[in-house]
Amino acid sequence: MLSSRTLLVMAAVCFLFTLAIPTAALTVGEDETSDDVVLEPTSSYAELDGSNELVLDFDGFNGNTAFVTRDVFTISVGEDADNIEAVWIDHDVEGVAFYADGSEIAPESRLELSPGDSQTIDVTVDTHVAKSTTETFTVVVEYEDEEDDQESDIDGSSLSVSPTTVEAGETVTVNATYRNDGDGWGVETARLTVDGTVVDQRTVALSSGEKQTVSFERRMEWPGTYEIGIEGVGYQSVTVAGPQVEVSSATIDDATITAGETADVRATVRNPSDRRIERTLELSVDGIVVDTRTVSIPANGERAVTFQRSFDEPGTYAIEVSGVDAGTVTVEERAGFDIRNRELSPMTTAALAPPATAGLLFLAIAANRRWSFVR
Repeated sequence: MLSSRTLLVMAAVCFLFTLAIPTAALTVGEDETSDDVVLEPTSSYAELDGSNELVLDFDGFNGNTAFVTRDVFTISVGEDADNIEAVWIDHDVEGVAFYADGSEIAPESRLELSPGDSQTIDVTVDTHVAKSTTETFTVVVEYEDEEDDQESDIDGSSLSVSPTTVEAGETVTVNATYRNDGDGWGVETARLTVDGTVVDQRTVALSSGEKQTVSFERRMEWPGTYEIGIEGVGYQSVTVAGPQVEVSSATIDDATITAGETADVRATVRNPSDRRIERTLELSVDGIVVDTRTVSIPANGERAVTFQRSFDEPGTYAIEVSGVDAGTVTVEERAGFDIRNRELSPMTTAALAPPATAGLLFLAIAANRRWSFVR
């Protein structure tokens, strides 16, 4: 079992499709709560290396596939850890998700573990979306407040958007500063929006009096004028010049499906210019980008693009493709549905353009008396 009596952080490395990169060390500190939560490999995809780091090796799953790897590792709570309220895994990598008993482990869906409990973790990877990359995962441990009157008060300010006039294909940088004016730890999610659609997000964890600048970069590919900013902080108009390539239509093949089924969303991109142009289309569900496709459109021609999106929860969802309304999908309930009995299509909460560089993924646990993240 992975254990550490003096480390604040227990590190684990996950190699996604690439094994030729050495393990990187994390700086750690000391804390009396370091025994509260431990990681333990429970499958052939996970092992402890010489540095006592948990290595997840998915090199055998190269290619455009979606797969579920069950019972990869466990998260265990110590017998004496009676002040833990919740545990979850936080990350911003599209195409990768962690599950426990069929439910995704995320800030919105947390594990509630009692002293002595151990939870087996499944890992899902969709290589249509996930690419070899270097990202950071954090296992977050939430503790009960030692004092009931300690609360966080995190606000964002000092929004800046630059430049405000660009050519199609150029990048806009958006910055904001978050500060915690409360007397306790807290977390806030900074969400980058374009015309109200969430296209990127970052998690900010701050102690009392701490501040942090959050920076986003957004590649602007479609001509027009857009309101770009950070949700709850502000926005600014940005004008994009260039050939008037546009999504001329967006439709849904079947507007009513059953939970667990996939909806096909079709879009047509038109290029009226006299040269071939490459553009990235974004599929959004209820105002959040969940998938992307990069296509090349011939001069004076069109290109058809199809997104496939699965829906696990009943409800009605609004669908758009790069700002063009495709309609709604109604998802009806199906009795006895188990997410682990099928392969998954793209399932990220906020899709980013996948990085092109190969690398490794870090998985780490952070613990403090209330909240703590590894950054």
